[in-house]
Amino acid sequence: MYFRHKIIHHIPGRMRLYVPALKYTDDQESICELFQSIKGIQHVRIEPIIGAMIVDYDSSHMSSNRLTRSIGLFFHQNADDFRVLQNNSATARKDLLKSMVTGILLLIAFIRKTKNPMPDLFDYLVVISTSFTVLTHGENKINHPDVLTGIVSMASLGSKRILQVSLLTWVVNLIEVLSEIINGTADPKFIF
Repeated sequence: MYFRHKIIHHIPGRMRLYVPALKYTDDQESICELFQSIKGIQHVRIEPIIGAMIVDYDSSHMSSNRLTRSIGLFFHQNADDFRVLQNNSATARKDLLKSMVTGILLLIAFIRKTKNPMPDLFDYLVVISTSFTVLTHGENKINHPDVLTGIVSMASLGSKRILQVSLLTWVVNLIEVLSEIINGTADPKFIF
């Protein structure tokens, strides 16, 4: 299962473990402090990129079996929290990818506009791509700033400037996705 860990290397007094859950948390310092507060554990270092945990312990006060049980118990009890973090980061990455593809399509559409001012099939595909990107992001769609921006800008700019409407909507979507990635929130609830 997700919360399982694996001993990579062990000598009495030092153990290196692979703990996949560590890849999905920014709270390594608290985890280190928690384990270091256990009698017999001297130092804990976490390498989140590779999901490794290095534990220096006093083998005269703590057995390796007790240490691995403590680590397993901690990650087992917190498995749901780590699963949420993993799922949210994957969702945010997918949202960012969709937003970046839409941004590239918008850029191409605006470059093409300098040569041909009349809307064509590609322009409508870009608008559909923007709509898809915005509407597949988040849960409470009608209250999201990117959806509200699209509605308001369509009303104020009109349908003749549909690419500008799409651009404004995309910019707000990109800001929202980046904010979620930076702040670690998967679907902020906006109340208007």
